[in-house]
Amino acid sequence: MGKLRSTASLGKPLVQQVAQTVSQVQEPVIQQNKPFTITELQPVWDKLIKDLENRRKFSEYVILNRAFTLNGTTIHIEVDNEIQVDLLTTTLRTEVLNFLRKELQNSTIHLEVVVSEQENTTLIYTQADKFKFLAEKNPALHELRSVLGLDYDY
Repeated sequence: MGKLRSTASLGKPLVQQVAQTVSQVQEPVIQQNKPFTITELQPVWDKLIKDLENRRKFSEYVILNRAFTLNGTTIHIEVDNEIQVDLLTTTLRTEVLNFLRKELQNSTIHLEVVVSEQENTTLIYTQADKFKFLAEKNPALHELRSVLGLDYDY
C-alpha cells in the first residue's frame, strides 16, 4: 500500500476564495426615500397584481387583489384568514416589498397584514330554520302559522 497524503491543507485556499467572492458580491445598498401617495402607489400595486396573474400565482393574486390603506410608508391590508397572513408574511412579503421599494424608490415601505373579522352567521338548512329566520324579521308569521294551522315540517 502506498503512503496516504494529508488532506489538512485542502480547505484553507477554498475558504479564502469563498470569502473573496462573498466580499465582491455584496454591493452597497442605496437608500432612497422618495415620498409617495396612495394615488402613486395604486398603479404600481395594480402592476404587481397583474404580474402575479400572468405568472399564474392565483393564491397570491387573490390575497393582494383587495383594497388597502396607506399610513405614511406603511401599507395596511386586510386578509380573510390566518392562512393568507402566513402566506403573505413568509413567501410573498419579500417579493412585494422589493418590487414596491424599487418602483416607488423608497426603501422605508412596510407591509402590515391584519385578519378582517368575519361575521359568525348560522347556515339555514331545515324548514324549521327557514321559518325561524323569517319569523325574526316578521313576527306576524307565528300568528299566521297558528291561525291557518300550517306546519313547516314536511
